[in-house]
Amino acid sequence: MVNPYALLMMDYLVVVIIQIAASAQDLRTREISDWTWIIGSIICIPLGLYVAIALNQLILYIINVVIGSIFALSVYWLRAMGGADSKSIAFISASIPTLPMTSPALTVINITPLSVLINSLIIALIIYMPYNVIQNIKYSSNCEALSRVKGGLSRIIYLVTLMCVPAHRVFRNPNNYAISQEPADGGFQPVIRLGLEVDDPRELLIEWLSQGRINVDTPVLTSYHIPFIVPITLGLVMYIITHANFLTLALSSL
Repeated sequence: MVNPYALLMMDYLVVVIIQIAASAQDLRTREISDWTWIIGSIICIPLGLYVAIALNQLILYIINVVIGSIFALSVYWLRAMGGADSKSIAFISASIPTLPMTSPALTVINITPLSVLINSLIIALIIYMPYNVIQNIKYSSNCEALSRVKGGLSRIIYLVTLMCVPAHRVFRNPNNYAISQEPADGGFQPVIRLGLEVDDPRELLIEWLSQGRINVDTPVLTSYHIPFIVPITLGLVMYIITHANFLTLALSSL
């Protein structure tokens, strides 16, 4: 009989390779070919299922898949994540079986999709929030929508969640941004929309250009579409190395 742990290591390796390939596509075009997930699933899902059966963890594997699939469908339906991000979570859930920990509570916290998501959200905050703030420091003095917010908690929220960039950057990479400002009192004011905005941001910019409200160098307030596959991949690597997430490690250190 083949050593199930050797197959598990192979499974980890292939899943990480697929995730890296998806991350490269996400960074380059914000679009990921469905063939990436199809090829990965053909190889990894049978491996994950076989390992779960060999380790007598079939029920935990089924729970793993159900939780990951429900979460992936829910966040996609709510537009909290993109389609590729949801597919990535579903792919990981069906490919990597959860291994039991020392207690049922720790096992629940470390169910693969939950653990990877906890890691990836923390990593995304660490990577992208400073980038967001730096861009706002650079352009906020000329960003009318942001300058209308004079201070306090609301300004901090806008600074860390929205990004001021010149209009020409939105035209150059429209898949990276959604417009997060709207006309008000002869100028613009910020607006935070729940969920991912899928409309082409160039349509609004062209309208404002034709009205003389902005030019191509005017900073506009946007929501940056984070290439979230990258944090998911890093969160997965973190999980594979530790078989835990940042939250569990923090709790265990108390």
